[in-house]
Amino acid sequence: MKKPKAKLLTRSLRIQDSRYIGDHTYKCGHRVPIFEVSSVHALNQLIGHAKFNNSTYGSILYRGECRLYETLIPSLFRNCSRVSNKASQLTRILNKIMADNKMCNNLKLDLEDTIVAKAKTEGLLQHYGIPTRYLDVVDNHWVALWMGLHESKLYGKRPGYYHYTKRELPLGQIAEGLPLLSESLYQYIVLIAVPYSSDDKRDGVICADRFICVDLRQSLPSVFLRPYAQHGLVVRKKLTQELTPSDYDMATEVVGILKVRIDIAGQWLGSGDLLTQDNLFPPPSYDQGYEILLMRDDLFDSSMFRIAKYV
Repeated sequence: MKKPKAKLLTRSLRIQDSRYIGDHTYKCGHRVPIFEVSSVHALNQLIGHAKFNNSTYGSILYRGECRLYETLIPSLFRNCSRVSNKASQLTRILNKIMADNKMCNNLKLDLEDTIVAKAKTEGLLQHYGIPTRYLDVVDNHWVALWMGLHESKLYGKRPGYYHYTKRELPLGQIAEGLPLLSESLYQYIVLIAVPYSSDDKRDGVICADRFICVDLRQSLPSVFLRPYAQHGLVVRKKLTQELTPSDYDMATEVVGILKVRIDIAGQWLGSGDLLTQDNLFPPPSYDQGYEILLMRDDLFDSSMFRIAKYV
């Protein structure tokens, strides 16, 4: 039986408060339609269109971005030409964690199922700021909007602290009539199609033919609070041979891009506690799993592989 293919957003769609404005072409050559959206109803309907069109193919997951990039390469392999060295460094960290009885107990790892245990551990590291082979995604478009509306900035000396700053329209430039870059006015939701698998989901981990997807809310105990607050998942390509970073590029799975003015997105999200950095990145006083990770400097002894800190 022929497997279904992911379907792009239909360029001829006529949905009120939205318009097709052209395509974004990724470095891999994949062309994806972009729709500018100006109401929550149009946002919901376009997402619904992508989900319905791909109901026999798989799930549609979201990635909020401040700007569009040429690739969707996982953080571990950005700005490098080969993957072997960085992959071996990551494997060393994973093996250290899985050989540590306390961490195995904290993560509730079943070491008899090595594939699932490694996927859960690597997904955890990705979500708490360590570069891995996975890409962060969510299944809640409010959270995706928040991620595109806020920009992460590093403060202080290394290892430093991160803080999310809300993006605002450059009113001074607008008043003076100065030319503006599109990325200073807009944010994006990238829609990524991940195929269903005939394999059973084990502890929130799906190992399909071409992908591994981890629902961190089902994989990790709730003392690791951040994934639950963010509706967080991670996904990566499953490869038999790793040659270049582009082999991991998830841009090939994008089915559409939604473009939203940042002032409009800010109005939609409002100022409730659910959509704040304090909730989406809970401090260690609430996120006990985050506190556990911060206390384990013996496991994270490399400047490249350190848990991200937020203020």
